[in-house]
Amino acid sequence: MPNPNSQWYPYTKVQEGFFDLSDTDEISRKIMDYLLDMPDGNGYVPKEDNTYPRTRLWKYLYYDGARPTDNKLPTPAQKKAVLFNPDKAEKPTEKGWRLIPQIYIKPAQENAQTRIYCYLGRPIAENDFTMQLSVVLDIWTHYIQESNTKLNEAYSRSWAILQCLIQAFHGVNMSGVGTFYFNRSKHPDCGAEPLSDKDSNIGYRLTMGIEVKSTTLNGNEENNEVTIGNGLFAG
Repeated sequence: MPNPNSQWYPYTKVQEGFFDLSDTDEISRKIMDYLLDMPDGNGYVPKEDNTYPRTRLWKYLYYDGARPTDNKLPTPAQKKAVLFNPDKAEKPTEKGWRLIPQIYIKPAQENAQTRIYCYLGRPIAENDFTMQLSVVLDIWTHYIQESNTKLNEAYSRSWAILQCLIQAFHGVNMSGVGTFYFNRSKHPDCGAEPLSDKDSNIGYRLTMGIEVKSTTLNGNEENNEVTIGNGLFAG
């Protein structure tokens, strides 16, 4: 007899493990928070050191001229000003929207600027208890800005950003999300590929994976409430 208090009523849940992806819609925003690299209440302050990948990333992303890594790290206010604000989508700051937690926005495509889009890609069902998610980071820059980073030297701004992103994410366990990996044997979309709109913009698409474990049931709860099994976003 089906339990009327069950969240699956009028059907019976016969498999203990299941996927609860109710919080995965927040992954893109959490990634943006990580990339913003802001000071926090625990005493953390971003380092003015070009060996740090997020420091280099911000200089390539924010400064359009030659030798961007010679500039100062953008301030928290400058960083926040280029993070896409959906409430003011049609009113970007002078620098435009450069860090965008979705697949596309029109204003950023109309201005010559470097930018990163972040969104979820394909989920791959590995088995009944493990799912592999993918996170896609599209790096775009104007063709004029692509090779101007070191004066007259042939140099790729978008490839430099790609390298910074891999270094910043690979092997990092993000609390509440999971551990990022760059392994095609775990997710077939992992990798990078060149991008071009055949007009003014070129860049790269970087795809990284996150392992998601299944949630399990409270075995003796008559309403079949859920508990964390191996970890909702364990990596």
